[in-house]
Amino acid sequence: MAGVGFELKKLFRQNGGYLNTAKAYAVSAVVTEGPLVLNIVMMVVLKSLMGLFHGGYADQEVFLITSTYIMIFSLMLSNTVLMFVSRYVSDCIYERRASDILPSFFAVVFYLLLFGGVVGMVYLSTLSAPPIHKLLNLVQFCVMLVVWVQMAYLSAIKKYTKILIGFLESTFLSIASALTLMLLKVSPLTAVFAASTLGVLVMMLIYLQEMVTYYPRGEFSLVGFFPALQKFKILIPVGAFMTFGLFGHNLVYWMSDYSTQVMEHMVYCMKYDVPCFYASLTIIPFLVTFTVSMEVKFFQAYRKCFDTIQYGGTLQHIMLEKENLCKTLFRELAHVFEVQFFIEVIAITFVGNILQNVQFDQEMMGIFRYLCIGYCFYALFKSLVIVLLYLDDRKGACLLSGLFALLSLAGSVAGLFAGIETWGLGFLGAAAITCVVGVIYVKHFVMGLEYHVFCTQPLVHEEPKGIFLEIARWVEHRERDIIDKRRMKHNEHL
Repeated sequence: MAGVGFELKKLFRQNGGYLNTAKAYAVSAVVTEGPLVLNIVMMVVLKSLMGLFHGGYADQEVFLITSTYIMIFSLMLSNTVLMFVSRYVSDCIYERRASDILPSFFAVVFYLLLFGGVVGMVYLSTLSAPPIHKLLNLVQFCVMLVVWVQMAYLSAIKKYTKILIGFLESTFLSIASALTLMLLKVSPLTAVFAASTLGVLVMMLIYLQEMVTYYPRGEFSLVGFFPALQKFKILIPVGAFMTFGLFGHNLVYWMSDYSTQVMEHMVYCMKYDVPCFYASLTIIPFLVTFTVSMEVKFFQAYRKCFDTIQYGGTLQHIMLEKENLCKTLFRELAHVFEVQFFIEVIAITFVGNILQNVQFDQEMMGIFRYLCIGYCFYALFKSLVIVLLYLDDRKGACLLSGLFALLSLAGSVAGLFAGIETWGLGFLGAAAITCVVGVIYVKHFVMGLEYHVFCTQPLVHEEPKGIFLEIARWVEHRERDIIDKRRMKHNEHL
């Protein structure tokens, strides 16, 4: 978020009032929602093309569900490292170690592809699909893993126009490729799989070009970020808990009697997944508003407070800035929640009426309403977790996200047995309870901020220990031994 914030603050400082405000929100929307919009547009248009070229309903269903699986599971896997990646990149920028950023990207991607590729191949081997479809699906899954990681590294790049053009180019390329393949008599399902894979591949290459152009090329190392991982390893479960809490309720209802089997080992639940998809779209305004609120308003108060601490401010000045930080924080949290609640009311009132006319039955409407309110509380919960990470309370963020994941899973399982009338209440209850706990916890933490800053630091420096540090040191020693042996052989040869 750091690079996004720099650009947003620049836009707000410029003269132009509403125009630059609109530009700032547009920048935030492009950076936060680009991949989501790209995937939605591609899926809708490609599915329509399948219908025009006589692709059967079963093939259209296979395409949509396969694409959904790729999106969800690539995000669930990559999100386990995204919290850590964001922290690592931010530290590298602050400590002027930009040469470490690009090597860490390739190392993170290596491990993700190594693990994700194996998992993807094992799962695809269980499906009764043509080999070409399995290959295209595996490539798209792996590319999406890379794209999600790239989004964390792109925060420092300010060429947002190029990024937007990249979105559009990859989308148009996907549609044009699918149309061309279908005109060449390629089966519609194969054509859309190939086209969607090509689209995300082009997007990945565009992002990669921007990253390579922007970041300096450092020395490649697969363990270079391991010392930081040892220090911030708790961010791995934070990302995992948040993602599992967000998608876990869908997985639970895939086991219900209402689930539909597309093919062996591939199921979905239309009764729940479709209302969930439309409800999840209502969170887009939050993601944009939150980025602007946190990076333009809260961050200024946050920076002033910690600058006062770091550069020798008096206790009176520190307490004054802390009070201003508290007021700004809860004002912005309230603003984000109010905006999102207003959006959800509109969605339930007006969008709900529209959905009733497009084959939404009464049960699906009930689920949609529950989930809309649930996503409203989820927006506040996500804000609280990021605030805790701002304040470097990683344990608090982990406990809060773990509570949400546990309650979401337990509530959804309870709903599975209670009946379809209660579906969605598990996610709503989990988000609401976690928000109440989170607000109380954050308020208590911020009120004692000076204690956490001054009294929780170690009095004596201790050498860090842990498995990741041991691996990094072992690799470093091995590299030195190899270099020394090469030098000795070179000297002997001379």
